Amino acid sequence: MTALVASFPAERAHTYAFLRDARGTAHVFLTADVDATALRDARARSNAEISYVSYVVKAAADVLAQYPQARSTLRDGLLPRVVTLSDVTAKVLFDKDFDGTRCVAAGTIGAPDKASVAVIQSQIDHYKTAPIDADGPFAPLWELRRIPLWAVRLIYNLLLGKPERRARFQGTFSVTSVGHRDVRSILPMIATPIGLGMGRIAATPVVRDGDIVVAPQFTLSLAFDHRVLDGALAADLLTEIKLKLETWDS
Repeated sequence: MTALVASFPAERAHTYAFLRDARGTAHVFLTADVDATALRDARARSNAEISYVSYVVKAAADVLAQYPQARSTLRDGLLPRVVTLSDVTAKVLFDKDFDGTRCVAAGTIGAPDKASVAVIQSQIDHYKTAPIDADGPFAPLWELRRIPLWAVRLIYNLLLGKPERRARFQGTFSVTSVGHRDVRSILPMIATPIGLGMGRIAATPVVRDGDIVVAPQFTLSLAFDHRVLDGALAADLLTEIKLKLETWDS
């Protein structure tokens, strides 16, 4: 047996730095099954091509805007402080090809609670179609590959040291989806107070008014930093997001 040892790919240096940072949180996960019938019908009524991810971003933003604690982050140290941010910012994860290396890149959506789902979709499309190059929205990632890995970690920590800057670049919550594959759920790592993960939408037997019917359904997970959020509140948040998605009427 032989083994090939290579340097860590520079194209994934940002992911490495993120994961090192995310290990500092205290992750707890919750999951809920979401009936996507109302979302399917809303998509059919829409004149635009709206993804299910956009609906999740909008529903989560509307719910989190009502709970200041859900927008809180911990400034750790000898005298820990809880910092509550005034605004909601969403981070959406995208599967990208970075100069031949597959990686994850993130785009942020400012104030999604104040935006329509169509506006959210337009911003998602902007990131989704953009390559990782020197000129587009992912230009910082392009530049990072020229920097040693230890320096990338240092820059990451310095850049995101303040909660306000962290929210601008990492969001107050994140959404990641594996719905393009036959995967039921994902439990995301987070460097934000809350992260949501979407699984594949599949025809599933569900009970309605005592009858079994087949409906489109997906698993929605919620990861939260237990240092700043209690499990009961996190359960309330996930329940309210699920309810908004299942009763979508516009």
